[in-house]
Amino acid sequence: MKNKILIAIDLDDDYLFVIKKGLELATIMNAKVILGSIVNIYVNYIQPDMATSPIQWDDVYNSQVEYTVQELEKIKSQHKNLEIEVYVEKGNSKTDIIEKANMENVDYIVMGTHGRTGISHIFMGSTAEYIIRHSTKPIFVIPMNTLKH
Repeated sequence: MKNKILIAIDLDDDYLFVIKKGLELATIMNAKVILGSIVNIYVNYIQPDMATSPIQWDDVYNSQVEYTVQELEKIKSQHKNLEIEVYVEKGNSKTDIIEKANMENVDYIVMGTHGRTGISHIFMGSTAEYIIRHSTKPIFVIPMNTLKH
């Protein structure tokens, strides 16, 4: 049976580096890749002016999903030597990445950290930290704050 790696990303400034490292691992392991991203559909708080504004949240989320699929499909097309499945859904990245990894019975999860601290960490939470604490799968974590130095 072929190894399977889930590369879990969000489209921040450094996602290409995480994908690069994950694809390097997949090449070494001759593994199938699930290139995945979850568009978060929840927020911990809503600004008062947003609660009454006519924002169509489904349209915003669907647009983010479509954009993410397009970006990941571009990466897939650049790596024809690997078996890559693109997976993008709306949901809660903390729990949905773990659920996808378990459902697909992946051997490894590859993901980056943002290195957020202070208020940003409190409000945004740490997806990587949550997954490290709750996943039963081995995880390769790419520390993104090392890129800034």
